[in-house]
Amino acid sequence: MTAPWEEAEDQSIIQTLKKTKRKSLIRSILISVTVSVLILTAVFIGAAQLVNRMSSNALFSEEQYMRISSPNEYGAGYKDSRGFLSGVLEMQTYKIIGDVPIPWKNRWLNYNARWFPFTTGAYGGSNNLTVEDAKMKQEGYEYYRGYNSYNGQREMAFYVPGVDYNGKILNDLSELNQMNGDKRVELAISFDKDYSFEEVKGLLPAGAKPVWYWVDTYDDRGGFSFKPFPSGNDPAKMNYPNPMSANYGVYGFGVQPDWDQADPEDFIGAVTIGKDKKDKYHSEYERIYNYLKKDKAAPEASDVRILGVVVTGTADSLKSLKGQTYVRGAVLGAVADKY
Repeated sequence: MTAPWEEAEDQSIIQTLKKTKRKSLIRSILISVTVSVLILTAVFIGAAQLVNRMSSNALFSEEQYMRISSPNEYGAGYKDSRGFLSGVLEMQTYKIIGDVPIPWKNRWLNYNARWFPFTTGAYGGSNNLTVEDAKMKQEGYEYYRGYNSYNGQREMAFYVPGVDYNGKILNDLSELNQMNGDKRVELAISFDKDYSFEEVKGLLPAGAKPVWYWVDTYDDRGGFSFKPFPSGNDPAKMNYPNPMSANYGVYGFGVQPDWDQADPEDFIGAVTIGKDKKDKYHSEYERIYNYLKKDKAAPEASDVRILGVVVTGTADSLKSLKGQTYVRGAVLGAVADKY
């Protein structure tokens, strides 16, 4: 038989073991929770820093590209919606027509870690509208005018020198006569041939203020669909090229809201930075860079050939462009009242 005092001692040992085991379990749980919290905190801090860096890179990339690909268009701020390892930038832009700012469009840009398969998931639709023009239809144009879907303003278009448009080239200079002379007007001027930057400055009359210079970046004229081609429905009929939209396929350089000077070196610098940065536009930057430099080590200012300009001014002042032999096409963009 076990003595009473021995039973009491056994119970004490059992209770002690249970307390020790409980304390050990609680300690293990607390350690696990603490470690988990520290790991999750580190993960979220790291993810936040990574998203911040991706956001900054995406914003820089988009602003840099917009500088060469968006005629007379400037950033007006942005919203950054961030998720886990991804986010979306919503960028607002505007134009300056004479001295009048006009809200222009919103751009959406998704960004995420390359190895992360999910995105925050905000997307923007098309910014373009096309409206049939009765006069253009009557004259046999195969394309329509483009309009901005946010504000209903006209979108500019450009005609590449030497490309056969079957004679269907818009010249909106006569439209200036139908406007109030004090209207602020944006106009895309396409030249009859390429010119140097210095030559362009000597061509333009005083009333037409150049705000953006369209640069020849077309290394493969055939690849850009610049030649007529047979119609699929009627092989005997030829389809002719459409003008280049201000929203796609035109590159250049211009003034900034806080800097009223433009220089070909600005364009070369922007293309060089884009080529070296290797972002999503890298192949396009590299193509332009190689086309400009030809067989030299790097492009020079003299390699930048100007195919056209965007000018702004009053309707009356832009009438000075009428009759200029170097004007092959002139397409209205945004028009605004002074007040």
